[in-house]
Amino acid sequence: MIICNKRNLTQLALMVSSLAYTHTDKDEQSVRFFKEIKNNLGLHSSRKLVSVVRAVLSQLRKTLSHEQSSVVINTLPSLFQLLFVANWKYDDKQEPIMHLDELVDNIYQEDKKQKKSLFKSEIDTLNSVLLIISKLDKFFGILGLNVFRYSLTQELKQAVVEETSLGSTAVINN
Repeated sequence: MIICNKRNLTQLALMVSSLAYTHTDKDEQSVRFFKEIKNNLGLHSSRKLVSVVRAVLSQLRKTLSHEQSSVVINTLPSLFQLLFVANWKYDDKQEPIMHLDELVDNIYQEDKKQKKSLFKSEIDTLNSVLLIISKLDKFFGILGLNVFRYSLTQELKQAVVEETSLGSTAVINN
């Protein structure tokens, strides 16, 4: 199990900041991903940025079998792999999520258990989830991996299309 405590989050935030000095395609995509997320969410802290992305990736991972998780891990750059497997115990049971609202609710409920909340409301959580997943798909093709439930994938694709057409952005607690 990889534990994401304050020290590890700080190290991951430093990795995000230092990605700007690397030159591989995946690293460049990672830099663009984090810059776009940070700007769209109005975040000032790299630590908070990493925490928000980790919250979404961790919850997505919980919905997958080990085989499906392996497919996602092999697709993502190394930094995202770390965020994806954060706090994962191999014997954790898969939590089947059929719909977007279940995913958002699970992330929001987990967040409310934390000392410092990442999200102001379920709407903030929804906006953040949609933004992060749309960017994961844009940069790494995550929705094309066919590992998520069909209904969830369709809802995500539809929501991303609607979000893009509205051009809205989310702003979460800074």
